[in-house]
Amino acid sequence: MSAKVKFSNVKVVRKNRARISSSSCCKKQDGAVEGIQEAGEDLCDFFCSLRNRQVAAKLVRAIRCKNRKVIEDLIGNNCNVVCFFNQGRLSCVRISCVFGECCDVRITFDICVSNDGCTNL
Repeated sequence: MSAKVKFSNVKVVRKNRARISSSSCCKKQDGAVEGIQEAGEDLCDFFCSLRNRQVAAKLVRAIRCKNRKVIEDLIGNNCNVVCFFNQGRLSCVRISCVFGECCDVRITFDICVSNDGCTNL
């Protein structure tokens, strides 16, 4: 018994290799690309705001004091605090951000600062 199989939209590139040629389904926009661009813009704004000494001091104090609300106000609507943790002599916060129309991109990062106490600043 042998079965015959037909493939459409396949082009031979090299011997023993094939690829699917572009079709109408591949022409739609990739939500992850737009999500990455949105992430770049939003995160750039956040990190650039840290050039301001008062904003940086506010973030450091919020991390040391584990103040979720202050951090979420600083990082914007697309991001939220996942958890606080200590790493040796450092106080840390894990932040997760979701971008794209269909939440196609998730970026998670940690910010750690020296643990000199909640009231230092």
